[in-house]
Amino acid sequence: MNASKWVTKLVVCFSLTCLAACAPSSTRPLEQSPTNHITSPIPHRPERIEGEFEEQTPSASPPVHSPDHGTRYYFDVNLDYDAKILSVDQTVSYTNNTGYTISLLPLRVPPSYQAGVFLLTSLQIEQIQPEMKSEIKGTMIHLQFDPPLEPGQQIEINLNYQLYPTHGWNTLGYNQRQLLLADWYPMVPPHRDGPGWVINPPGQVGEHLAYPLSDIHMNLCLAPTQQPVVIAASAPLADQADDCYRYEAQQVRNFSLAISPEYQLATAESDLVTVLAYTFPEHSGLGQRAADLAVQSWATFTDLFGDNQRNFISIVEADIFDGLETDGLIYLSEWYYQTADPSPRNLFELLVVHETAHQWFYAHIHNDQAFEPWLDEALTTYSEVLFYEANHPQLVDWWWDYRVAAFEPEGAVNASIYDFYHFRPYINAVYLRGALFLQALRDEIGDQAFFEALWHYAQLEGASDHWRTADDFIGAFSQVSDADLTPIFSEFFQ
Repeated sequence: MNASKWVTKLVVCFSLTCLAACAPSSTRPLEQSPTNHITSPIPHRPERIEGEFEEQTPSASPPVHSPDHGTRYYFDVNLDYDAKILSVDQTVSYTNNTGYTISLLPLRVPPSYQAGVFLLTSLQIEQIQPEMKSEIKGTMIHLQFDPPLEPGQQIEINLNYQLYPTHGWNTLGYNQRQLLLADWYPMVPPHRDGPGWVINPPGQVGEHLAYPLSDIHMNLCLAPTQQPVVIAASAPLADQADDCYRYEAQQVRNFSLAISPEYQLATAESDLVTVLAYTFPEHSGLGQRAADLAVQSWATFTDLFGDNQRNFISIVEADIFDGLETDGLIYLSEWYYQTADPSPRNLFELLVVHETAHQWFYAHIHNDQAFEPWLDEALTTYSEVLFYEANHPQLVDWWWDYRVAAFEPEGAVNASIYDFYHFRPYINAVYLRGALFLQALRDEIGDQAFFEALWHYAQLEGASDHWRTADDFIGAFSQVSDADLTPIFSEFFQ
C-alpha cells in the first residue's frame, strides 16, 4: 500500500446505505435502506450530469494529458469468501490533468447502485487546501476545494469501506458457485475538454459508465475458507505470499475479479497475448477451446486494427445472462457453454470473438457507452464476421443469416441506451444494424480504404485517454476516401 504522510486530514464518516452507520460491521446488515438504490430512467436522452460541475475554469496552462499524470488506485482488500464480505482500504492518487482549475472532483460509486452493497466507514483526504468539503449526492461523492485544484496538482484520497455483494445473476454478486466483482470500487470519471465530467445515469439496457485510463496496484488477502478458491483477475498475478495476492495493471480502464472454488483453468499464449480461461468442471473441455479461440482472435484483430498494448486476458464462465467485457477480463454466460457444439456455428464461438474484440473497442480505445454505444458494440459485432472471413470464410453467409438477418433488425444505429425499454430492440438497432452500416460503408469505398479507415480509427494518436467519438470515426473514413457517405449515414442514423 502506498502510505501517505498526511499533514492534516479531513475525516468524514458516513455510509451510502445507512448514513448513521459509521462503524465497520463483521456481519451483513439486517436492514438495507433503499435510499440510494437507483431506478433506471425511462428511455429518453437525458442531459449529462456533468452540468453540475460548471465551476471549472480554463487554465492559462496547456492541458496536462500525459498518462504519467493519470489516476492511480491502491487497494488493500481482505475477502471473507465464505461470508461474501470484502473490507477495502483504497487510496486514489489523483492528478488534475483536465487542463482546467477545478473546485469539485466527483467520485462515482458504482456498487452503491444496489442497495446495501456499499458501506463507507471513513474518508480521509490529504488536506492541501484551506477549505475542503465532501458531500454525498446519490451514488456520487463530491470533493470540493477552495481554492480550486490547479492543472497538474495532485491529491490523495483514502477510503475505507465494506462490500456486501448481493446474491443473484449480476457481475457484482455471488451464488453458490462463484463471486463476481466488476465495477466494485469508487472511481474518478473521465473528463472531456468542453463537456466536462462524463457522468451518465444508468438506462434500461446497455452500459452507462465510462472509464479513463488509470494504474491499479492491488493486494488481496483471503480469510481462511472452507475449501480452496481460484482467483481470476484482469491482470496476471504479480506475487503471492500465503493467502495474499498482488496484482499490478498499468493504463487500464478498470480492474475486475472472479473467485470460485470450482474453476478449472486452461491457458493459451502467443507472442501477442496470454489467455487464462476459467470454467466450471462440467465445461472444462471448453476452457482450452475458449483460450485458443481468444489467441486466434487476438492475432486476427492485431492484423486488422493494429497493436494493442494489452497482452493478457482472462475469460470467465459466469452464471449471468449474457457476456460482459471489462479491461483484461471478460465474463461469458454459462448458457453459452451449455449450448456449444463442436462446430464454429454457435454463440459460444461468436461471443468469445466478440468480447475479445472489445479489448480494442472498449479497452484500447474508449467512448461514451451511454450516448454512442455503437462505437464499440457495432464494431465488435462486425469484428465477428471479420474473424470468420479470415478463419472460416465458408461460414460468412451463415454468420449474416444467423446473427443478423434472422432478427430483421431495425432502428437507428447511433441511438443512445436511453432510447430503449428492452434489450432486443437495442441489440437489433445498435449491434446488428450497426454491422449492416459498416458493411454498407465497406461496399461503398472498397476493402482497402475501409480497412485503412478502421486501422486509423483504432490507432489515432493524440486523443486523451484514447477516447473516440463519432467525429473521430467519420474523420477516419474521410481521410481515406472522397466518396459521399451522406446517403449511408442518412439511412442508418437518426
